[in-house]
Amino acid sequence: MDKLRSPQSVIEKKMIEISEMGNYEMVRLFSNEGLPLAEFYNEQVIEEDRLAELSIMLREVRTMADLMGKIENIKEMIVEGFNHRKIVFRFFHAFNQEVVLAIVIPPKKSYRALTNSLVRTIEEISF
Repeated sequence: MDKLRSPQSVIEKKMIEISEMGNYEMVRLFSNEGLPLAEFYNEQVIEEDRLAELSIMLREVRTMADLMGKIENIKEMIVEGFNHRKIVFRFFHAFNQEVVLAIVIPPKKSYRALTNSLVRTIEEISF
C-alpha cells in the first residue's frame, strides 16, 4: 500500500476501478454498525441510509440462518429483481471487525471476480 494514501482512498480507488470494469452502479463498504467506511457511485441508485439498513437487516438474517438452519458463516447474500438488477452483500472481516460490502449491479453483468479482487484489497490494507 502507498504509505502516503489513507486506507479509505486506496479502497475507493479500487472501487472506481472495478466499477468501471464491471459497470457497477454503486459500491459501499459499511462497518459492523452500518457506518460508511468507503464508497463510490456515479449515481446514487439507493440512498446510503437504506443500503446501510438493509445490510444490518441481512446481518441479522445471517445470524438466524446459522441458529435455525445451521448455515454457518454466510459470506454473501444477493437480492435480485425481476429486472435482473442485483444488490450483492458480501460479509467479511477487515479493520478488526466484520464489514459489509454492498454492490449494486446492473442487469446481465458478472461481479464475482471483480468483487473478490476488491475484498482482497480491503483485507490486505486492513491488517
